[in-house]
Amino acid sequence: MFDNALRIESGPDWHHFHVYTDSEFVAILLVVALLVAILLASTICYYLTRSILLLIVSRLARQERHKWLQAAERHKVFHRLAPLVPAAIVYAAGPLLSGITFPLIAALGHPLSVLAACYMVYTVLRAALAFLDSVSERYSHFPSASERPIKSFLQIATIVLYVIALIAVISVLLERSPAYFLTGLSAMTALLIIIFRETLLGFVASIQLAAYDMLRVGDWIEVPGFVADGTVIDIALNTIKVQNFDNSIVMVPSYVLLTNGVKNWRGMTESGGRRVKHSIHFDADTVRFPDEALLARLHSDIDPPLTAFAPADTQRRTNLGLYRLYLSAHFRAHPAIRHDMPVVIRQVQSSQPVVALEIFLYVDETSWEPYEILQSDMLDHAYGLVPLFGLRCWQQEYPTPRQP
Repeated sequence: MFDNALRIESGPDWHHFHVYTDSEFVAILLVVALLVAILLASTICYYLTRSILLLIVSRLARQERHKWLQAAERHKVFHRLAPLVPAAIVYAAGPLLSGITFPLIAALGHPLSVLAACYMVYTVLRAALAFLDSVSERYSHFPSASERPIKSFLQIATIVLYVIALIAVISVLLERSPAYFLTGLSAMTALLIIIFRETLLGFVASIQLAAYDMLRVGDWIEVPGFVADGTVIDIALNTIKVQNFDNSIVMVPSYVLLTNGVKNWRGMTESGGRRVKHSIHFDADTVRFPDEALLARLHSDIDPPLTAFAPADTQRRTNLGLYRLYLSAHFRAHPAIRHDMPVVIRQVQSSQPVVALEIFLYVDETSWEPYEILQSDMLDHAYGLVPLFGLRCWQQEYPTPRQP
C-alpha cells in the first residue's frame, strides 16, 4: 500500500530530482518540511554569518591602523550586510517552490524570488549608505577636512546609489535588463534637467567650489541679496549654511556663490592683518599755517614731540599737514600696526565742501571684538588731538525747527 507513497527520480543529467507521491498527506508533509527547511536554513545562516563576520571585523578593528574599519563598524556597515545570506537562500528556493504541484505554493515561488531580490538590493543600499556615513566621519578627522569638505560629493554618491537601486528594483519587478531602462532614461534627460535643475546647478557649483578652494567651513562670507554676513557652518550639495553674527541662519544656494559677487574674508584671516579705513572731515576754515603759540603748544603737549616727526620748516606746513605727519608717526610706532603692509594718512576727495583726511592702515588683530576695540581706541586718539592742532571737525548743521 506504500509502493506509491514516495518516489524519487533523477533527471537525465543528474542535476535535477523529481519527487512523486500519490498520498496527499505525504505531499503536504513534504511541502511543510521544505518550507520549514528554507526558514531554518535562512535563520541559521543569518546568525552564523552575522556572528562570524562581526567577530572577524571586531578583531581587525582593534588594531590601531584600521581606523577606516573602525568607522565602518561604528556605523554598522557589516551588520547591514548580514541579511544578504538569508535573502540569497530565499531567492534560490523560489524555483523549488515553483516546481511543487500545489497551486498556491507554486504560485508563491516566483513572487518570493522577486521579493528576495528586491530585499537584497535594499540591503546593499543600506550598507552602502552606512559606508558613506563612515567615510564622512573618518574624513572629518583629517587636517584638510575643513579646507576641502566632501559632504557635497557624498550627497552626489547617495543620489547615484538611490538611482541605481531604483533601476535595479524596477528591472527585477518587470524582469527587464537595466540597459532597457537606461536607454529610456536618456530620452527623459530634458525633463530630468528641468526637475532637478537646482540639484544639477548645485552639483556643478560644488565641484567648482572644491576644485578652486573657493569656500571652506569656518570662512566669513558676505552674500549680497541674501542677508548673509557670517560664518559658513555647513557646505552641502545644494545649499551653503551661513550663521550670521546675530546668530540667525541663512541658507544660500550653492550656485549663487558662482553667479553673484561674494566676499570671502579668509584672505584677511590668513594674512594676519585687518584693514582700518576711516575718514575724518575737517572744517576748511580751520586749516591754516601755524603761529608761534600753536607751535609752542605742539612742542610741549604731544607725544612724540613735534621735532620727532616734523621737518625743521614747520611754519611752511599747515596745521592739517602737521596733524597728518603726527598721525603717521604715531600709528607707525603703535605695537599693533603691521609694518609689512601699507600705512597711509592721506587727503581724499569728499562729496561735501570739507577737507577729508583718510586713515588707511592694517593691524595684527583679525578677530571681530578685539579688532573693533583696537580700532575704536586708535580713532578716539585721532579725534581727541584735533583741537590741539587748531582744527575743527566738520558737522552738518540742520535747521532748527520752528516753535509753534
